[in-house]
Amino acid sequence: MLFYINIFLINIIKMDYSKKLLEFFDIEIIMIFIKTIKKYCHDKRKTKYSIEYYLYHIILVLKELSSWKSLKYLLGNNKPNHYKTIQDIHLKWSRFNIYKIVYNILLKKYKLDYLKRSSNLILFIDSSNIYNKNGSVDTGYGMNPKKKESKISVICDKNKNIYSLSLVKANQKTVNQKVVRKTLPHDSKTIKISVDDLQQNKLKYKNLYLVGDKGYALNKTDKDKLLIDKNVILVYPHKKNQKEKTPKKHKVYLNKRYVIENVYSKLKRYNRICIRKDKLDTTYLGFCFLASLLTFKK
Repeated sequence: MLFYINIFLINIIKMDYSKKLLEFFDIEIIMIFIKTIKKYCHDKRKTKYSIEYYLYHIILVLKELSSWKSLKYLLGNNKPNHYKTIQDIHLKWSRFNIYKIVYNILLKKYKLDYLKRSSNLILFIDSSNIYNKNGSVDTGYGMNPKKKESKISVICDKNKNIYSLSLVKANQKTVNQKVVRKTLPHDSKTIKISVDDLQQNKLKYKNLYLVGDKGYALNKTDKDKLLIDKNVILVYPHKKNQKEKTPKKHKVYLNKRYVIENVYSKLKRYNRICIRKDKLDTTYLGFCFLASLLTFKK
């Protein structure tokens, strides 16, 4: 008798958290989450709680809570260490790239159809330094020479949909064959990383116009190499003292470059993205893709 009562209570809990998730996602996105987790995360033993239960609490940590330990106050005194189980689930899903896979599925379903038909693509690129608190992977010195930071690079379209989101690796500066410190690369060095990540979506285009700020200025040989290898044409504002002026066609693209700044403002609303509190790069990127899912528009 007690066995059937426990099954009944677990089913009620599942229904409650699936309803709570509707505040953040559509039913379709929740179903895609469940299918991808069942496909890529093969558990030998079943978890006590549902996927909706874990996903709901992970979203709470991203949106409202300052740390994983603050889940204690929501879960009650009966489960003092249960927050670690939820944290481990997030670590596992991030390691299997569940959030990125779900986002790419939605992107292919709703946003990539019109891009496949177009011959020329116009996308916007920018990178931003992230204040680092606990991160130890892919961190380096940037604007602040006394504190390590992280750097993310994002590519989006005019509708503010993200097509590439990657964490930039730090370079090593050496003096007399000894490593002194790791420094974050310049914006122009992040183009290859972002374009390689973009090409995983298998976009079909004749030429890709990649619009950036003055930090993405390259010399002629690098621009020609980028055009030959990746079919990418860089668009950026030229300096006043340059002989070659900015083409009129490029000025039209540059007027719409504000969309990439709006994308960063949406992502940095969340405390765990504005400040990196995750040690591993996979867990931090997991939160980044989860935030992009929360701001996704069909």
